[in-house]
Amino acid sequence: MDEEGFCAFYEQTARKLRSYLRSVLRDDVTLVDDILQESYFRLLKADLPLSMTAAWRRNYLYRIAINLVRDHRRSRQMGPLPVEREYAAPECSFDEARDIQQIFGRLKPKERDLLWLAYVECFSHSEIAGLLQASTASIRPMLARARASFTALLKKRGYGG
Repeated sequence: MDEEGFCAFYEQTARKLRSYLRSVLRDDVTLVDDILQESYFRLLKADLPLSMTAAWRRNYLYRIAINLVRDHRRSRQMGPLPVEREYAAPECSFDEARDIQQIFGRLKPKERDLLWLAYVECFSHSEIAGLLQASTASIRPMLARARASFTALLKKRGYGG
């Protein structure tokens, strides 16, 4: 990939990848930036075919980032920690947004990954399967369980009917 192509690809993907990393790494900005940089570095180092589509390259980049996050979790034995954001979602108060982020942070890492990739990044089930190294058929039930876990945690905290 030439420099101009990389810059265009970076502009298209960096903001969303950073947002994903912030959600799974609980706003550890230094670690987010390190993993973001390492992901792009490894993408550039990889001997990828020039005919690779932008969507395939984006999926490959996310696969790198997910693996780096998993490596970090294994090395640190990270458990669910409260998530604190500096901003609130526009449709709810700051306290509600913080509650929802904390509840999201209590999900298992794989559940957080699934929900984020499906509903924030809008990846298809086959793309998520490739990123998480799972079969496409298993993504739907895994997402259903992740939604059920998140819903149960929300109800336990008093949200929903």
